[in-house]
Amino acid sequence: MIKHIWFDFSETIATINRERHNKLRYDSYGKVTDKPVNPELIQEFQELSAKYPNNNSAFFRSLGMLASFWSDQVNSVNPTELYRLKDQDIPEVFNKLSKIVPISIFSNINLEKILPVFQIDLKLITHILSGKMVKEPKPALDGFYKIVELSQLLPEEILYIGDDVRKDILPAKKVGLKTGLIWSSSDQADYNFKNFREILNLFTK
Repeated sequence: MIKHIWFDFSETIATINRERHNKLRYDSYGKVTDKPVNPELIQEFQELSAKYPNNNSAFFRSLGMLASFWSDQVNSVNPTELYRLKDQDIPEVFNKLSKIVPISIFSNINLEKILPVFQIDLKLITHILSGKMVKEPKPALDGFYKIVELSQLLPEEILYIGDDVRKDILPAKKVGLKTGLIWSSSDQADYNFKNFREILNLFTK
């Protein structure tokens, strides 16, 4: 029985404006290395960050920065420049879900300023677990153990939903959480969802 649902954010709830996102990545790398942003720096960044696919927090952590460094960079930019909702039904689905089961979000970035921009009421979210609250960012297990601690439930009573098998599904499974993959499918996940409305089907008879 699912008693709490946790969601990933990037590419699960919101999709990224790649051009603006990449500019922020290069600017941040230039800041860390004290180098100008030019083609040479961009190539250097791409080669080094290839070891951390779709995980900027882990990349900057590998350079000695705090786990919250990337989140701080993201929050320095207007959210609408970087993100748009993956599904316009998400605010409505969250509203309905929150009346059935607690819902929370785990992201490597800090979301308190971002979610309201997309009409997601913070009052509906039980917990927001961000990179600054864990030692190592996803896919490290720190945050997933924290999910169990915050939920005060058995791991198997918690459903974690994300878009990435490597970064979301596999580490969540290692901690014993139930897992849901959204926007694609994999036999690695306990559930597969084509869209957010399908999540509501878990609670309809």
